Amino acid sequence: MSMNNHSIILLITLFFLLIFALINGLFWMAEQHFSKEQEGDRMRRFALAERLIHHRSGNFDAELRQLMITPSSLSPDFLRSHGKNMAEFPFGQMLRYNGKVYFVKYLPPRFPFPPPPPMFDHVLPPSMGDFSPIVLEDLKKESSISVWSVMITIDILVLLFFAFILKKLTPLHRLKNAIINFKEGDTHLDVPIEGKDEISQITHEFNHALEKIASMKEARSLFLRNILHELKTPIMKGSLTSDCLEPSKDQERLKRIFNRMDYLLGEFSKMERFSSGEININAREYRFVDILDHTCDILMCDKKNITIKGEESALIINVDFELFAIALKNLLDNALKYSNTKPTLIILSKAIEICSVGEPLSEENRHFSKPFNRTYESSMTGLGLGLYITDSILQKHGYALEYHYASGVNCFRIVLN
Repeated sequence: MSMNNHSIILLITLFFLLIFALINGLFWMAEQHFSKEQEGDRMRRFALAERLIHHRSGNFDAELRQLMITPSSLSPDFLRSHGKNMAEFPFGQMLRYNGKVYFVKYLPPRFPFPPPPPMFDHVLPPSMGDFSPIVLEDLKKESSISVWSVMITIDILVLLFFAFILKKLTPLHRLKNAIINFKEGDTHLDVPIEGKDEISQITHEFNHALEKIASMKEARSLFLRNILHELKTPIMKGSLTSDCLEPSKDQERLKRIFNRMDYLLGEFSKMERFSSGEININAREYRFVDILDHTCDILMCDKKNITIKGEESALIINVDFELFAIALKNLLDNALKYSNTKPTLIILSKAIEICSVGEPLSEENRHFSKPFNRTYESSMTGLGLGLYITDSILQKHGYALEYHYASGVNCFRIVLN
């Protein structure tokens, strides 16, 4: 599943990673605090045990056990060589060996001078002369299992919740792909529906909308096919009838009219398939003057009715010949229809301009991306499809349609690059 920088799934994944890291960081801090608490408690108990050593009584072992400490049979030298030093005190050393914690009491300091003579009647401490180092073992087990158990449990719950969220969001990815396929023209889609949440409801409504669109599209195609078929029959009969007439100027004119009507029917069919996304651009390199000649043939007008500038430039453009000719035809047709003077066509290296004298387009009509508007809806001269179709064809070619008005002149500009 590919994800972009703005994907909801990516953002949720990053959020869960942040929460996961934060939770584990907090538990690590709690475990460190717990370990320090245990170490502090152990140090206090060993300090109390060190005092008991200097003030022994008959129940010395029992008092040590109350502190969860007991004498050990291990020697100090063995622990120092094999154990891990944990802490140093003025009165001893704490070491870890084989998972247990031991305390080795240091020897008391010796007098720098010989003991005083008996005449001073001084009594040595009973343990001073025959002292041997004492090793104490901590009986209190060091355990952070509870902390780790809680941390692992919460981690598992967070991961399960993350997996649940991802599973719930997976239909969004399928829905996005379905919408992309729908944009490409596939209206016969059926996105799987799982569950009864909002995403499932949206998917259900999307499937229902696709069914209606497919039905409407099929009805429209059937209607257009019938219209084209019904119109083609009388046009064919009229063309055959004109062929049977005696050769004359009227007969030639009738043949041209019926041929033009037959051509327009084919163009209407092509434009319907183009607007519905059923036809693709078949671009090749053509001379612009050849496309212009074909456009004039479609308009049934003479090139003398148009002022052409830059015709000698031999401009080569990469276009679909028929579709680009239709786009150019719509612009020239408007220029001829709404101007009392000859329109001007200017051929430049990176653009083509069609200029004509007349009233400026209203602001509403300058939005070529809309096929209809309120101005054209009640118009008897046209439906405003020409500029919309032209703009759509140019966009398919990667070109742009621009408009500006200055000094009473309307100028449409086809930007080639």
